[in-house]
Amino acid sequence: MSSHTKCPNCGKSFTGMFATSPTTAKQTATINKYTNADKEGYCIVCAQDIYAQIGRSLTQQKNELDTRLRQILHKFPILTSPAPVNWDYEVLGMITTQTTSGTGFLTELSRGWNDLFGTTSNASNQKIAAATSVCMTELRIKAARAGANAIVSADIDFSEVGSGSTNMLMVCMAGTAIRVKSLEYFPEVNRPLIIESVEIIKKLDELAEEDLLK
Repeated sequence: MSSHTKCPNCGKSFTGMFATSPTTAKQTATINKYTNADKEGYCIVCAQDIYAQIGRSLTQQKNELDTRLRQILHKFPILTSPAPVNWDYEVLGMITTQTTSGTGFLTELSRGWNDLFGTTSNASNQKIAAATSVCMTELRIKAARAGANAIVSADIDFSEVGSGSTNMLMVCMAGTAIRVKSLEYFPEVNRPLIIESVEIIKKLDELAEEDLLK
C-alpha cells in the first residue's frame, strides 16, 4: 500500500471523492524500468497511458526481432548425421517438435488429377514444405532455448491422418541439441549469425514474460 496521499508522478489524490488508486510495487518497478525513471509510484490513471506507450514500444521491438530472426535463423545448423568426430561439444538432450495441417477435399481432388496425368501436386508439395519449415524453425528455437548452438542426428517424418475432407498432414522432427565449444567448426560467415539468433530468442522470451497490466 502506498504511503503517499498523492500520485508522485501526476499529483492526483489517493483520497477523497475523486480519488484514484496507486500502482502496485511491481507495476511501479516495470514503469521505472522501461522509462528509465526513478519515481516512488504512479496512479492507475497516469500508469495506463505510460503502459500503452511501453506496450507500443515493446511490440515494435518484438516485431523487429521477429523479422531479424526470420532472416538469420536458418544459419543455426541442423545436421541429419551425428556430430563430426573432430567437434568438441556437450550433449544437452533430445528435442522434438511436430505440426499438423489440413489437406482437405480440394487438395485431395487436385492431387488425384495430378497423379492421373503423371505430374507433381504443387498443392501437396507446398503444404509439406510449409510444415517442414515450421518444424525446423521450432526445433532451432527449442535448441537455442536449451543453450545449444547446433542440432545433430536430426530426423523428420511425414504421415497423413484421417480420410477424405478430414485429412491432416502430420510432420514430426527430432534431433539432439548440442553446445559446440568452439564456433571455429562452423563456416566463418555463419558464426556471428548463430550467436545473434540465440541472443534474439533470449530477448523474445524475456519480452514474452512481461505482463505489464497485472
